[in-house]
Parts: sequence; structure tokens; C-alpha cells
Amino acid sequence: MFYLQNSRSGAHESGMVFILAIVTLALLGVLGLATHDTAHLNSLIAANDRDSKSAFFLAESGVNAGHEFLERAIADANSTFYDDGTSATNASVWEKKNSFNPDDYPIKWHRHGAAATHVRAGLIATGIVPGSAMQMASGYESTGRGAATGGTFATYLVRSHRQGLRGSAAEVDLGWWHINH
Repeated sequence: MFYLQNSRSGAHESGMVFILAIVTLALLGVLGLATHDTAHLNSLIAANDRDSKSAFFLAESGVNAGHEFLERAIADANSTFYDDGTSATNASVWEKKNSFNPDDYPIKWHRHGAAATHVRAGLIATGIVPGSAMQMASGYESTGRGAATGGTFATYLVRSHRQGLRGSAAEVDLGWWHINH
């Protein structure tokens, strides 16, 4: 039988291969930790992005529901939702405010636990539709003949606010121009 043997003696070995192996393993460990930290940070960024988009979409759906509530309130002559004579429904008072107080919002939409989309509406201005005429008396053979067109309008502000997860928040405003025929 034939065996390979090292012809060098042990006195000439300095252990350089062992030191290089330890240094290489240390570098790989540091790279692994850095990669783990980067992956964790990317996960947190993605979660925050998802939460902020979710808050925005829920706030947008709240403002869409708010304009439906507004049209229903106008049709039912229920002005307490959009003009009850207080500053809570006078949008000229609160349209430029940046603070959020959930008690100022009469409608809660998309409730999920303690979170909700808060919706409010307020009257901004009223007036006559540009280019329209106001009918006083037509003097023609029947109603509707020669009648003036147009009418009055009311401008409303519908605001929706959503507090999301991880401190995300979104606020969407909708200017609604309602024409009274």
C-alpha cells in the first residue's frame, strides 16, 4: 500500500492558512449581519409604504362616501350635516386647519377596531351659476316655454381623514359644486 505523506517538518509551519481562514470567516459574518440589517430595514420600509397607501385609499373612499352623504342630505333637506350654523360645518373656518380632532367629524367610515375614517362636510359659498338667467315671469303660453336656464350653486368641502397603522395618516379634500336647478 502507498500513503501520501507530508515531506515538510512541523517546525517550518507558521499557521498562515489558519489565520486567513479566521479572517475570511469574520468578514463573511460581518457581511451576513449587514445583509440581515438591510433586509430588515427594507421590510420596515415596505410595511410603512403599505400602511400609508392603505390610509390614503381609505381616506379617498371616505371622501367619496362623504359626497354621497352630502347629496343625500341636500335631497332630504337635512342641513345639519353640511350647514347647521356653527363653525363645525362652516368650511371657511376649518378648511385651512392642519390639526385633527375626531370629535369634529360626524361620520365614521371603515371602522376597524379603534381606527376609523372620519368624514365631514361644510358649506363654503353660494351664488348664481355664471351665464344663467333668473326667471321672473316668462309670459309665454305655458310653463317651461322660454324659461331661463341655470340656477344657483353651493360649493361644499368634503374632508376625510384616516389614521392608519404605524403612525400613517392621510387626509383627502373634495370640493363639491352642487347646482340647484
